[in-house]
Amino acid sequence: MKDKKIEKQEDVSLQETPKSDEAQKEILDETLHSMTESLSVEIKEKDEEIKRLEKQLDEWKQKANNYLNTASYYKGESETHKKDFDRYKERNKNIESEAVVKANTTVAKKLLPILDNFNSAMAVLSPEVMKGFVMIYSSLDGIIKELGISELNPINEALDPEKHNCIDTTSTDDEQLDGTIAKVYQKGYWFAETGEIVRPATVSVYKKDL
Repeated sequence: MKDKKIEKQEDVSLQETPKSDEAQKEILDETLHSMTESLSVEIKEKDEEIKRLEKQLDEWKQKANNYLNTASYYKGESETHKKDFDRYKERNKNIESEAVVKANTTVAKKLLPILDNFNSAMAVLSPEVMKGFVMIYSSLDGIIKELGISELNPINEALDPEKHNCIDTTSTDDEQLDGTIAKVYQKGYWFAETGEIVRPATVSVYKKDL
């Protein structure tokens, strides 16, 4: 026969087991509740971030569409000027080249600031947003090329006041680089066939240290 003291201890142990399980369940429930709340907060923060990014993307898309509409408008204006010129050149063929350059220069000067804005924007955009901007930028660049206008690429060329607007200098020890273009801050454009400058390039020029 078991000792009464041992039996009493076993009875107490059996009575405490359910309470221990219940305590563990409460701890587990509290842990799950805490994790659920933490996940809910994190999901909410992520949702807010996604909404913010979507709003920003919509704003950029709207700006991009506005730029494209502006470019299309000016392209239409250019085509209208060209038709007017076609009628005019029949009356006066001696000024054909000059009229084309003047009309296209007027349109180009309105489009070039838009291209500058795109260049600045694309330098800071994420790859996802960049895709849409590249397509629009390509359309604008195509319009410029259709007008017969090309970019000036003056790096390492000698400074030419008619093509380049020098705003500062860059030190160098190389005598051969002295007086040549070191940096381009803003692209320049010209009519390659005629040599007519639409906009000079804004540049920095190498200057040999004394």
